[in-house]
Amino acid sequence: MKKTTRFGLATLGIAALGLSAAPLVPVWLSQKEYSAADSVPTAVNGTAAALDVRSLPFEIDIDLADDATSRDVLAIERETGLDLTLNSVYSAKNRLMRAVAPNAEAARRLVERLREDPRVEAADMEVLYSIPEPWLAYRNPVALNSPQVLAAIEMAREQAKEERAQQIAQGVTFETQMPEGAVPQDPTVPFSLRAPEAADAPIPSNFSRTAPSEAPSLSCETGNCLTETDTRPNDPLYDQQWNFRMIGAEDAWKTTRGKGVVVAVIDTGVAAATTKKGKQAKDFGVTPFVKGYDFVNDDADPYDDHGHGTHVAGTISESTNNNEGAAGIAHEATIMPLKVLSAQGWGKSADIADAIRFAADNGAQVINMSLGSSQPSDVIHKAVKYARKKGVVIVCAAGNSFREGVGYPAAFPECVAISSVGPSGKLATYSSWGKEVALAAPGGDMVESGDPKDGILQNTVFPESQGGRGDDYYAFQGTSMASPHAAAVAALVVSQGVTDPARVRDILTKSASPQGEPKKYGAGILSAGNAVKTATAEGGPKLRHVVLPMLVTLMLLAGGSRRRFGVRLAMAAAITAGFFGPDLFIGWVGADSAWNLLGFSVLPAVAACALLRRGAGVKVAAAFSLGLAVNLFANWHNGTLPFTTATFGDAAVPWTAANLAAAFTLAYAATWRAARRFGLPRGTTAD
Repeated sequence: MKKTTRFGLATLGIAALGLSAAPLVPVWLSQKEYSAADSVPTAVNGTAAALDVRSLPFEIDIDLADDATSRDVLAIERETGLDLTLNSVYSAKNRLMRAVAPNAEAARRLVERLREDPRVEAADMEVLYSIPEPWLAYRNPVALNSPQVLAAIEMAREQAKEERAQQIAQGVTFETQMPEGAVPQDPTVPFSLRAPEAADAPIPSNFSRTAPSEAPSLSCETGNCLTETDTRPNDPLYDQQWNFRMIGAEDAWKTTRGKGVVVAVIDTGVAAATTKKGKQAKDFGVTPFVKGYDFVNDDADPYDDHGHGTHVAGTISESTNNNEGAAGIAHEATIMPLKVLSAQGWGKSADIADAIRFAADNGAQVINMSLGSSQPSDVIHKAVKYARKKGVVIVCAAGNSFREGVGYPAAFPECVAISSVGPSGKLATYSSWGKEVALAAPGGDMVESGDPKDGILQNTVFPESQGGRGDDYYAFQGTSMASPHAAAVAALVVSQGVTDPARVRDILTKSASPQGEPKKYGAGILSAGNAVKTATAEGGPKLRHVVLPMLVTLMLLAGGSRRRFGVRLAMAAAITAGFFGPDLFIGWVGADSAWNLLGFSVLPAVAACALLRRGAGVKVAAAFSLGLAVNLFANWHNGTLPFTTATFGDAAVPWTAANLAAAFTLAYAATWRAARRFGLPRGTTAD
């Protein structure tokens, strides 16, 4: 082939690759990393609505650089006039500090100044986060007439007034769109499902569900001992957990129950054990736990004095198949209880950031946060990014605002935001929604039906001060209840060897049951059965693992006595490098990194062919190109390309096809060139 012809073909190939990348450019440019520093600092300290919040002291969260010294701290104190203190005993490693400014305006100026300081990684005015309520509705005159419920309603109203007053004082627009006839109420008011008239809620026909087994209950009394052939647990209230059938939990249990995976529950705490603070919840006797921490009271006993956190933990890993109460989705997973919310359901942004880092540093693979705020926190976002880089999947409740607008931290791009559906599969009346929603999960909807059987049933220690009866089984509703469903299924996926957070998210979204408008349902409704099947397929042996050894063997054997052994080894090493190189690269930068455009591109193969175009090098370059081509084809065929749905989605299809074709073309051309040389008299070869 003439040089001009080769040059023309190469030019056309490069142009085709460039055109294939064109759809990716606007997607890449639109992925501007969010930072709370882009917004006006807003203070939402808990203060009385009747006071002028602008004149009150405000706390500031300051995340110093990890290499900051005590001298740096003293210098910042001298320059700003602030008194910096560690947020907790666990803050020393990450240099998470707190300080108090005299008023809102001073706090605003100090935060802006600190954000420009190279010794400071993040700074923000402290934000109060809470259980993503308080506005829910439940039409039940009996429940609403109880003194405890009336007190809870009044508290919720006052807290809402406080937040509105604070936001108005800072110039923030606040709108509440309550459905007509809805009654403001604390949504965590429980409803017992022990009543004999409580029956299974209907499951929509478009869901893949596991029919209850006709086999008798299992005889195991120690819990968590289901078999693959009989996955229906013997928990007495399991039949009332319609949500487990909606997501196909029993299908997932045929393969895994999440053993060995640590899930951090960052919430109001968990009644994990009997301590001086309270008794262990009755249905957590065989649930595995690891040490946690109480960041509210600064001690090592994260006991739940509210009830919300234990209920959330129950959905994830309540003791199962123990002839007691209800079941948990990933009931062999280990819970890490981290208390950041008080008995009133409120918590500080610094404590939440501390807990996220604690979880990441102490082996958590999944974090669930059923909490939120309309205000972002740069310090929490920094902690979220830290945990994500350490390989932690972070699942968050979208919020219960009755309208569009996902709360924080769910709205951060590193988090998996979950909206809520009721038994019908439709978006729950109260659920927040928006473009950040990744998928929907069962969260219950007692607003429309007024029936407790439409809630999410789990064991918790719900105190009388919150309208409960102590240790019992309660039906709650909210995106708070939807989020742990997704966290539990994430744990099931991780247990199958898929540990990259971006890949876990992609499996959850790809395996979801499509439902409707993406802003409301994301990719669809969570499916545990489909997610585990997808994870198992990705983690198990594949055809490419057989093809590669065959190709390497052919490289070593081909050429008879003419080819030197050193050339054979070089070719085998090159095809192995081309095959495994992109996967090693993805492990370094992450599955959702745009840098995979380089790692999985044909450019390394082009460089190899250009550098090794003479002598035996052309054979090595051909082998490298072939390895890369096989990798691209195998990943494309198995749906495991690095460009996850959250990164580029369908925009990467032309790019993948162009690079795949180019890699095979290079491999063929280099092999043909080598074959021509190989066919010449022995004295003229480069071997």
